Amino acid sequence: MSTGTSMRKWQIRIFAACFIAYTAAYICRVNISVALPGIQESLGLSSTRAGLIGTSFFWIYAIGQLVNGYIGDQVSGRIFIFIGLITSVLINVLFGFSTSLIFMVLLWGANGIFQSMLWGPIVRILANWFPGRKNASVAFGMSFSMIIGYLIAWGISGMIMERLGWRWAFWFPAGIVTVLACVWYVMVRNKPSDIGMPAVHEEEPVEAAETADLPGDHGKAGSMAFLKLISGTNLLFVAFAGITQGIIKDSISLWSPTLIMNTQNLSLKSTLAVVLIIPVLNFIGILFAGWLNRLLKYKEKITIMLLMIGSALASLGLVFFIETNTVLTIILISCASAFIFGANPAMTTIIPLSYREHRRVSSVAGFIDFSIYVGSGLAGAFTGFIADHYSWTNVFTMWFLVSLLGALSMGICVFRESRASTAGTVSGQGQNFNE
Repeated sequence: MSTGTSMRKWQIRIFAACFIAYTAAYICRVNISVALPGIQESLGLSSTRAGLIGTSFFWIYAIGQLVNGYIGDQVSGRIFIFIGLITSVLINVLFGFSTSLIFMVLLWGANGIFQSMLWGPIVRILANWFPGRKNASVAFGMSFSMIIGYLIAWGISGMIMERLGWRWAFWFPAGIVTVLACVWYVMVRNKPSDIGMPAVHEEEPVEAAETADLPGDHGKAGSMAFLKLISGTNLLFVAFAGITQGIIKDSISLWSPTLIMNTQNLSLKSTLAVVLIIPVLNFIGILFAGWLNRLLKYKEKITIMLLMIGSALASLGLVFFIETNTVLTIILISCASAFIFGANPAMTTIIPLSYREHRRVSSVAGFIDFSIYVGSGLAGAFTGFIADHYSWTNVFTMWFLVSLLGALSMGICVFRESRASTAGTVSGQGQNFNE
């Protein structure tokens, strides 16, 4: 068998392993959404108090991304991710036995720590195995793992919960993820050299903006200090857009079952049936984002900006039509989510992969994911507070304004890069670096 054929087979295997691992992560993460109405009824919780469970996960996950993203550049991703998955399984099992809000908040926060051990190292492993423009295809391909995770967690957990109670929405997914974690460990290898194969090489020229030397890089590839990387690029603008994306994405994912039940007067069974349209349209949103990014010649920041504008318009539609038509309401919620999910692969994978030359892929992925989950942390209890004290219409207004702020931040990023390019400034990752 030729080396090229063997490499292609291994690339397929590695992609499949990473896809399985991140699907598994979501199965033991978003099951909280379908269980939330049952938890509220069982413990007599308001939306604000119940939202603390999600908030604890998001805030701790955000901090964990920052720390574990850095660690992920230093250790074996294969082992690191396996530990994260198995520990998340144990936490889900314990959560199913919980009887108090405080214990739930602490446990789900702990779940955030171990779930944050996954994404940065996964991106690093993908960077080791896939060169050049394959990065974009891999990025959008990996995003479908989230959709599969949602479908399994919301679909299977929803059916289990309806028959056996909300606690089984944690126990049953834990069994599935135990198997998937073992599959991950058997299938994956950190890099080609682990199996005696040569490192992958660029198959096509990379944009000059992606390969230019950065301050502090001279004499030793990848030695650039991470803080210098942040301060010397437009990563802070990307991070702010990430915060806004996290607010919208996880406000919808955490609260959509409760939101639909409360605003459309549907039963739990009917809600769990119609809510599955959201992951399906998220799938379409990612396909659309990939098409749009190709149409724009891989200008991912412009792609992100346009998608966030789309989410803002869908949210504005909800403000006016929430009380008029159930089908239209669910479609608009799904569209607001789909546009945001479409922006996710460009933000969390393609941009970090462009830092592979500086050996900061996991760190940058962790930093961007950190920003997204800072927003997610704001979304949990804050969305519940608005719903409790004002109305869901005010929640949709918040989505509209936040999406526009995210689009504006990416617009500033694009403008700065365009101005730097026009001025002939040396740049990295399409971002400004002054010598």
